[in-house]
Amino acid sequence: MTNIAYALMDGYEALMGAQREALDESQVLRRELALLGAEMTAVRWRDPEVDWARFDAVIPKACWDYVERSTEFLAWLDRVRDLGARLVNPVELLRWNSDKRYLLDLRRGGASVAPLVYVERGAHRDLRAELSSLGWGEIVLKPAISAGAYRTLRASSPDAEGVREHAETILRDSGLLIQPFFPEIPRDGEWSLLFFGGAFSHALVKVPVRGDFRTQHMFGATVTAKDPPPALREQAAAVLDLLPGNAAYARVDGFMREGRLQIIEVELIEPYLYLEHGGPHAARRFCEAILAALR
Repeated sequence: MTNIAYALMDGYEALMGAQREALDESQVLRRELALLGAEMTAVRWRDPEVDWARFDAVIPKACWDYVERSTEFLAWLDRVRDLGARLVNPVELLRWNSDKRYLLDLRRGGASVAPLVYVERGAHRDLRAELSSLGWGEIVLKPAISAGAYRTLRASSPDAEGVREHAETILRDSGLLIQPFFPEIPRDGEWSLLFFGGAFSHALVKVPVRGDFRTQHMFGATVTAKDPPPALREQAAAVLDLLPGNAAYARVDGFMREGRLQIIEVELIEPYLYLEHGGPHAARRFCEAILAALR
Protein backbone atom coordinates (compact mmCIF):
# COMPACT_ATOMS: atom_id res chain seq x y z
CA MET A 1 0.00 0.00 0.00
CA THR A 2 1.26 3.48 -0.87
CA ASN A 3 1.98 5.42 2.32
CA ILE A 4 1.61 9.21 2.03
CA ALA A 5 2.42 11.93 4.57
CA TYR A 6 0.22 15.02 4.62
CA ALA A 7 2.52 17.63 6.15
CA LEU A 8 0.95 20.15 8.54
CA MET A 9 2.13 23.28 10.27
CA ASP A 10 2.33 23.59 14.05
CA GLY A 11 -0.88 25.09 15.36
CA TYR A 12 -2.90 23.71 12.45
CA GLU A 13 -5.96 22.96 14.56
CA ALA A 14 -5.95 26.37 16.21
CA LEU A 15 -5.64 28.11 12.84
CA MET A 16 -8.66 26.25 11.50
CA GLY A 17 -10.64 27.00 14.64
CA ALA A 18 -14.40 26.67 14.40
CA GLN A 19 -14.17 26.30 10.62
CA ARG A 20 -11.99 23.22 10.75
CA GLU A 21 -14.74 20.77 9.82
CA ALA A 22 -15.55 22.79 6.70
CA LEU A 23 -12.02 23.76 5.68
CA ASP A 24 -9.83 20.80 6.66
CA GLU A 25 -9.14 19.15 3.30
CA SER A 26 -7.05 16.38 4.84
CA GLN A 27 -10.13 14.43 5.93
CA VAL A 28 -11.73 14.10 2.51
CA LEU A 29 -8.36 13.42 0.88
CA ARG A 30 -7.63 10.64 3.36
CA ARG A 31 -10.94 8.97 2.53
CA GLU A 32 -10.43 9.26 -1.22
CA LEU A 33 -6.88 7.92 -1.07
CA ALA A 34 -8.06 4.97 0.99
CA LEU A 35 -10.57 4.13 -1.73
CA LEU A 36 -7.70 4.20 -4.21
CA GLY A 37 -5.58 1.85 -2.09
CA ALA A 38 -3.30 4.41 -0.41
CA GLU A 39 -2.91 5.44 3.21
CA MET A 40 -2.48 9.06 4.23
CA THR A 41 -1.13 10.18 7.61
CA ALA A 42 -1.21 13.77 8.85
CA VAL A 43 2.13 14.76 10.46
CA ARG A 44 3.76 18.03 11.44
CA TRP A 45 6.63 18.96 9.18
CA ARG A 46 8.71 20.33 12.07
CA ASP A 47 8.24 17.27 14.28
CA PRO A 48 11.76 15.85 14.86
CA GLU A 49 10.32 12.44 15.73
CA VAL A 50 8.78 11.77 12.30
CA ASP A 51 10.50 9.06 10.29
CA TRP A 52 10.09 10.52 6.81
CA ALA A 53 11.83 7.54 5.24
CA ARG A 54 8.81 5.35 5.98
CA PHE A 55 6.65 7.35 3.58
CA ASP A 56 6.48 6.80 -0.15
CA ALA A 57 5.47 10.42 -0.67
CA VAL A 58 5.11 13.68 1.25
CA ILE A 59 2.58 16.36 0.33
CA PRO A 60 3.36 19.72 2.05
CA LYS A 61 -0.24 20.82 1.66
CA ALA A 62 -0.70 22.52 5.03
CA CYS A 63 2.79 23.93 5.70
CA TRP A 64 1.39 27.46 5.74
CA ASP A 65 3.99 28.64 8.25
CA TYR A 66 6.86 28.09 5.81
CA VAL A 67 6.78 31.80 4.94
CA GLU A 68 8.06 32.58 8.42
CA ARG A 69 10.58 29.71 8.42
CA SER A 70 11.69 29.60 4.80
CA THR A 71 15.30 28.59 5.44
CA GLU A 72 14.21 25.77 7.75
CA PHE A 73 11.50 24.70 5.30
CA LEU A 74 13.85 24.49 2.33
CA ALA A 75 16.33 22.48 4.38
CA TRP A 76 13.49 20.15 5.39
CA LEU A 77 12.56 19.61 1.73
CA ASP A 78 16.12 18.54 0.97
CA ARG A 79 16.22 16.26 4.01
CA VAL A 80 12.99 14.51 3.08
CA ARG A 81 14.23 14.00 -0.46
CA ASP A 82 17.58 12.68 0.73
CA LEU A 83 15.79 10.16 2.95
CA GLY A 84 14.14 8.70 -0.13
CA ALA A 85 10.58 10.01 0.17
CA ARG A 86 9.05 11.60 -2.91
CA LEU A 87 7.89 15.16 -2.50
CA VAL A 88 4.74 16.07 -4.39
CA ASN A 89 5.22 18.46 -6.08
CA PRO A 90 8.94 17.80 -6.80
CA VAL A 91 11.41 19.55 -4.53
CA GLU A 92 12.90 21.62 -7.37
CA LEU A 93 9.45 22.96 -8.21
CA LEU A 94 8.67 23.68 -4.56
CA ARG A 95 11.91 25.61 -4.14
CA TRP A 96 11.25 27.65 -7.28
CA ASN A 97 7.72 28.44 -6.16
CA SER A 98 8.68 29.45 -2.62
CA ASP A 99 9.88 32.92 -3.69
CA LYS A 100 7.71 35.17 -5.85
CA ARG A 101 10.74 35.90 -7.97
CA TYR A 102 9.23 33.09 -10.07
CA LEU A 103 6.77 35.67 -11.42
CA LEU A 104 9.66 37.25 -13.28
CA ASP A 105 10.42 33.88 -14.89
CA LEU A 106 6.81 33.53 -15.98
CA ARG A 107 6.82 37.05 -17.40
CA ARG A 108 9.99 36.32 -19.37
CA GLY A 109 8.28 33.19 -20.66
CA GLY A 110 5.44 35.26 -22.09
CA ALA A 111 2.79 34.99 -19.37
CA SER A 112 0.59 38.02 -18.64
CA VAL A 113 1.86 38.65 -15.13
CA ALA A 114 0.24 41.53 -13.24
CA PRO A 115 2.57 44.57 -13.01
CA LEU A 116 5.20 44.33 -10.30
CA VAL A 117 8.58 45.53 -9.12
CA TYR A 118 10.80 42.93 -7.44
CA VAL A 119 13.44 44.19 -5.02
CA GLU A 120 16.23 41.87 -3.92
CA ARG A 121 16.76 41.25 -0.23
CA GLY A 122 19.10 43.83 1.25
CA ALA A 123 18.99 46.02 -1.87
CA HIS A 124 19.66 49.73 -1.50
CA ARG A 125 17.47 51.54 -4.03
CA ASP A 126 15.56 54.79 -4.09
CA LEU A 127 12.19 53.06 -4.08
CA ARG A 128 10.25 56.29 -3.65
CA ALA A 129 11.74 57.78 -6.83
CA GLU A 130 11.43 54.52 -8.71
CA LEU A 131 7.77 54.04 -7.83
CA SER A 132 6.94 57.68 -8.44
CA SER A 133 8.31 57.33 -11.97
CA LEU A 134 5.88 54.44 -12.59
CA GLY A 135 2.90 56.62 -11.69
CA TRP A 136 1.08 53.84 -9.87
CA GLY A 137 -0.40 55.92 -7.07
CA GLU A 138 -1.95 53.41 -4.67
CA ILE A 139 0.39 50.45 -4.11
CA VAL A 140 0.60 47.09 -2.33
CA LEU A 141 3.78 45.79 -0.69
CA LYS A 142 4.38 42.19 0.35
CA PRO A 143 7.33 39.91 1.09
CA ALA A 144 8.56 37.80 -1.81
CA ILE A 145 8.10 34.78 0.45
CA SER A 146 4.52 35.11 1.59
CA ALA A 147 1.07 33.58 1.70
CA GLY A 148 -2.34 34.54 3.04
CA ALA A 149 -1.65 38.31 2.88
CA TYR A 150 1.27 37.84 5.32
CA ARG A 151 2.85 41.25 6.06
CA THR A 152 0.98 42.78 3.13
CA LEU A 153 0.51 46.56 3.19
CA ARG A 154 -1.82 48.67 1.04
CA ALA A 155 -0.75 52.31 0.83
CA SER A 156 -2.30 55.36 -0.78
CA SER A 157 0.99 56.33 -2.44
CA PRO A 158 4.73 55.56 -2.35
CA ASP A 159 5.07 58.63 -0.10
CA ALA A 160 2.47 57.49 2.44
CA GLU A 161 3.47 57.24 6.07
CA GLY A 162 5.06 53.91 6.99
CA VAL A 163 5.74 52.69 3.43
CA ARG A 164 9.50 53.10 3.54
CA GLU A 165 9.76 51.56 6.99
CA HIS A 166 7.60 48.59 5.97
CA ALA A 167 9.69 48.01 2.85
CA GLU A 168 12.94 48.16 4.83
CA THR A 169 11.57 45.71 7.41
CA ILE A 170 10.63 43.20 4.71
CA LEU A 171 14.00 43.57 2.94
CA ARG A 172 15.86 42.55 6.07
CA ASP A 173 14.33 39.05 5.78
CA SER A 174 13.41 38.50 2.13
CA GLY A 175 12.88 40.06 -1.25
CA LEU A 176 10.12 42.61 -1.68
CA LEU A 177 7.24 42.63 -4.14
CA ILE A 178 5.62 45.97 -4.99
CA GLN A 179 2.52 46.18 -7.16
CA PRO A 180 -0.08 48.78 -8.01
CA PHE A 181 -3.45 48.35 -6.38
CA PHE A 182 -5.66 46.38 -8.78
CA PRO A 183 -9.21 47.80 -8.66
CA GLU A 184 -10.50 44.80 -10.64
CA ILE A 185 -10.11 42.55 -7.60
CA PRO A 186 -12.57 44.30 -5.23
CA ARG A 187 -14.84 45.10 -8.17
CA ASP A 188 -14.94 41.78 -10.06
CA GLY A 189 -13.07 39.35 -7.81
CA GLU A 190 -9.97 37.21 -8.16
CA TRP A 191 -10.07 33.97 -10.15
CA SER A 192 -8.55 30.75 -8.87
CA LEU A 193 -8.24 27.90 -11.37
CA LEU A 194 -7.27 24.44 -10.10
CA PHE A 195 -5.32 21.94 -12.19
CA PHE A 196 -4.65 18.35 -11.13
CA GLY A 197 -2.21 16.30 -13.18
CA GLY A 198 -2.07 19.14 -15.68
CA ALA A 199 -5.83 18.92 -16.36
CA PHE A 200 -8.33 21.58 -15.39
CA SER A 201 -10.45 20.58 -12.39
CA HIS A 202 -12.54 23.56 -11.26
CA ALA A 203 -12.53 27.30 -10.76
CA LEU A 204 -13.93 29.94 -8.45
CA VAL A 205 -14.08 33.66 -7.93
CA LYS A 206 -13.12 35.29 -4.61
CA VAL A 207 -14.54 38.73 -3.85
CA PRO A 208 -13.22 40.74 -0.87
CA VAL A 209 -15.54 42.29 1.66
CA ARG A 210 -16.43 45.91 0.98
CA GLY A 211 -13.49 48.20 1.67
CA ASP A 212 -10.91 45.38 1.65
CA PHE A 213 -8.69 43.94 -1.07
CA ARG A 214 -7.71 40.59 0.46
CA THR A 215 -9.37 37.55 -1.09
CA GLN A 216 -8.67 34.95 1.61
CA HIS A 217 -11.64 33.42 3.41
CA MET A 218 -10.18 34.34 6.82
CA PHE A 219 -10.71 38.00 5.88
CA GLY A 220 -14.34 37.42 5.01
CA ALA A 221 -14.06 37.13 1.22
CA THR A 222 -16.98 35.54 -0.63
CA VAL A 223 -16.08 32.46 -2.66
CA THR A 224 -18.27 31.31 -5.54
CA ALA A 225 -17.73 28.37 -7.89
CA LYS A 226 -17.76 29.55 -11.49
CA ASP A 227 -17.06 28.03 -14.90
CA PRO A 228 -14.33 30.09 -16.57
CA PRO A 229 -14.71 31.18 -20.18
CA PRO A 230 -12.67 28.96 -22.55
CA ALA A 231 -10.14 31.72 -23.21
CA LEU A 232 -9.53 32.21 -19.49
CA ARG A 233 -9.05 28.49 -18.95
CA GLU A 234 -6.61 28.31 -21.86
CA GLN A 235 -4.60 31.26 -20.56
CA ALA A 236 -4.30 29.66 -17.12
CA ALA A 237 -3.37 26.27 -18.59
CA ALA A 238 -0.67 27.89 -20.72
CA VAL A 239 1.05 29.04 -17.52
CA LEU A 240 1.65 25.40 -16.54
CA ASP A 241 3.79 24.97 -19.66
CA LEU A 242 6.17 27.61 -18.30
CA LEU A 243 6.81 25.81 -15.01
CA PRO A 244 10.28 24.27 -14.54
CA GLY A 245 8.77 20.81 -13.97
CA ASN A 246 5.53 18.85 -13.95
CA ALA A 247 3.06 19.86 -11.26
CA ALA A 248 0.73 17.20 -9.86
CA TYR A 249 -1.38 20.07 -8.50
CA ALA A 250 -1.41 23.79 -9.18
CA ARG A 251 -3.62 26.77 -8.48
CA VAL A 252 -3.43 29.73 -10.84
CA ASP A 253 -4.67 33.00 -9.34
CA GLY A 254 -5.31 36.24 -11.19
CA PHE A 255 -7.80 38.83 -12.37
CA MET A 256 -9.21 39.78 -15.74
CA ARG A 257 -8.14 42.95 -17.55
CA GLU A 258 -9.08 43.66 -21.17
CA GLY A 259 -9.92 40.03 -21.77
CA ARG A 260 -6.68 38.59 -20.41
CA LEU A 261 -5.86 36.85 -17.16
CA GLN A 262 -3.33 38.86 -15.19
CA ILE A 263 -1.36 36.37 -13.10
CA ILE A 264 -0.98 37.25 -9.43
CA GLU A 265 0.51 33.95 -8.33
CA VAL A 266 0.78 30.26 -9.13
CA GLU A 267 0.56 28.12 -6.00
CA LEU A 268 2.40 24.80 -6.11
CA ILE A 269 3.27 24.24 -2.43
CA GLU A 270 0.30 24.59 -0.07
CA PRO A 271 -2.70 25.97 -1.96
CA TYR A 272 -6.12 25.63 -0.47
CA LEU A 273 -7.90 23.56 -3.13
CA TYR A 274 -11.50 24.69 -2.57
CA LEU A 275 -12.64 21.11 -3.03
CA GLU A 276 -16.04 22.05 -1.65
CA HIS A 277 -16.52 24.18 -4.77
CA GLY A 278 -15.23 21.61 -7.24
CA GLY A 279 -18.15 19.23 -7.46
CA PRO A 280 -18.43 15.67 -6.09
CA HIS A 281 -15.31 14.36 -7.83
CA ALA A 282 -12.76 17.11 -7.20
CA ALA A 283 -11.05 15.30 -4.33
CA ARG A 284 -10.90 12.11 -6.39
CA ARG A 285 -9.24 14.00 -9.26
CA PHE A 286 -6.61 15.41 -6.90
CA CYS A 287 -5.83 12.02 -5.37
CA GLU A 288 -5.61 10.33 -8.76
CA ALA A 289 -3.15 13.02 -9.88
CA ILE A 290 -0.99 12.44 -6.80
CA LEU A 291 -0.85 8.69 -7.34
CA ALA A 292 -0.18 9.13 -11.05
CA ALA A 293 2.77 11.38 -10.21
CA LEU A 294 4.20 8.68 -7.96
CA ARG A 295 3.92 6.10 -10.72
